[in-house]
Amino acid sequence: MKIFISADIEGIGGVVRGEQSSRDAADYAHARKLMTAEVNSAIRGAFDGGATEVVVTDAHSIGLNLISDEVDERAKLILGTPRRLGMMEGVDLGCDAAFFLGYHSSAGTAQAVIAHSYRRRVAEIRLNGRKVGEFGFNAALAGHFNVPVILVSGDEAVCAEARALLPQILAAPVKKGLGAYAALCLHPKQAQALIHQSAKQALSSTERGAMPSIGQPTVLEVRFTTASAIDRCLRLPGAELRDGTTLRYEARDVLEAFQVFNVMADLAELVPHI
Repeated sequence: MKIFISADIEGIGGVVRGEQSSRDAADYAHARKLMTAEVNSAIRGAFDGGATEVVVTDAHSIGLNLISDEVDERAKLILGTPRRLGMMEGVDLGCDAAFFLGYHSSAGTAQAVIAHSYRRRVAEIRLNGRKVGEFGFNAALAGHFNVPVILVSGDEAVCAEARALLPQILAAPVKKGLGAYAALCLHPKQAQALIHQSAKQALSSTERGAMPSIGQPTVLEVRFTTASAIDRCLRLPGAELRDGTTLRYEARDVLEAFQVFNVMADLAELVPHI
């Protein structure tokens, strides 16, 4: 059994602020170690649960966060950017199931730690009318490749968001949000033990194999935080203006919607924040 792991940093136990999740921040080095330790716990759990191969993609920022020589040597790593599938690079390599580690809730979620949806200027994403954040969009892309997401870790808010979309998913909450940048956290060793046990357990049941049903064609709607972001994104063929801060794009499927969204998100960052 081949397991795909998409690992972000904001949902890692003990990570609560940008001072930890940004490359030039004061506590980033410590956050990298915590992230690497949780990924190792998931890798061990996967192999203990019967996996024969594990592929990990470093899914935060430019994809250079995991301390590669400290990662369990049985796993293969995908590092760096840019890449065609972003946070999900590698999910198309014949994987049987996926884990999402260190994930966070979508932008605007209450009592959620460092909640956002990919980029700071993205306020909301919808697929065929359904609101999704990084968990939902990435899970839909995994479903496009027939890969069920069977485990998620992060704060309690993202675990609830995941269960609302995939009720059968196994969730491992490592912290409880006390606001946007504060949380009640498990001790790192306890968080790592929970993830190890959850990863092992996730592979024990075939009933966790549900995938979100998005449908084709896939209508992508993106609401930005500012109207200025719209101007560059409207240069994309097929992009339509829905209102002053929202664009609509009718894609053939989730894969096209995902790729178009990433282009929009890149373009939006090129304009002044007004």
